Amino acid sequence: MRSYILQNFEHALLTTDVTRRDALMNFVIAGAGPTGVEIAGALAELKLHILPVDYPELDLRRMRIHLIEGNDRVLSGMREKSSLAARTALEKMGVEIWLNCMVKSYDGIQVELSNGQLLQSLNLIWSAGVRGNFPNGLPKDSITPGFRIYVNTFNQIQDMDQVYAIGDVACMALPAYPKGHPMVAQVAIQQAEHLVRNLMLKSNRKPMIPFQYQDKGSMATIGRNRAVADLGSISLKGILAWFAWMVVHLISLAGFRNKLVVFINWTWSYLSYDKGNRLIVGAPQMRKRTRQ
Repeated sequence: MRSYILQNFEHALLTTDVTRRDALMNFVIAGAGPTGVEIAGALAELKLHILPVDYPELDLRRMRIHLIEGNDRVLSGMREKSSLAARTALEKMGVEIWLNCMVKSYDGIQVELSNGQLLQSLNLIWSAGVRGNFPNGLPKDSITPGFRIYVNTFNQIQDMDQVYAIGDVACMALPAYPKGHPMVAQVAIQQAEHLVRNLMLKSNRKPMIPFQYQDKGSMATIGRNRAVADLGSISLKGILAWFAWMVVHLISLAGFRNKLVVFINWTWSYLSYDKGNRLIVGAPQMRKRTRQ
């Protein structure tokens, strides 16, 4: 994605068509969950601090970043306080937020929204979720409308007690999670560890234990010194949430060497505003498309 974005800015330098140049520099992000919010924040920081240095010939005031969300607020899985803080931060960074609408169609150049709005962009980034990928032969009534697989509290697929599903593809509908658990890494990790224990219990002819999700909180980083975090009963925003996000992700890395290298890279990026390697290494067909 990084290479594709840089290729489009290179082509924006060469084209004399103002409409096409704007489309090359405009971004539409579908989905304002943690992924969409973080991408929008990263693009906004690129626009403010990096691209003016790399592409001084371009009028980056014409670059627009659109964040599309079908719900009535960004980060709908987090508390309203955190959602409002994230929206305020994004708008201050120049991100245009469209709520209560979705991407209806895209022809490669024009994005049509469900509210009838048309956006010109060669950069549509999808962060509104994924469809589950599973083999044929599963019972039709075990597939949810969102293309996940219904499982019980032991992660067994409905009517198939020898077949299991975990992570994003699994939908364990519970009173606290009527549409299944959130599609985040912690759910997949906890279900994997729990399933291993249950399979060991089952092999020893002992009863399996129902899965219970331990919510360790939600975080989203928006940009430099900007983040939101829901940790238990505590909600953080701004620089405190940003530091908390960095600490959590740093300690999650395996090995002291990895932690040290990432910490040094982050420190350099923070002091220099440098976003790291910006080599263009995209696939040939990607380059061909941007020349059309």
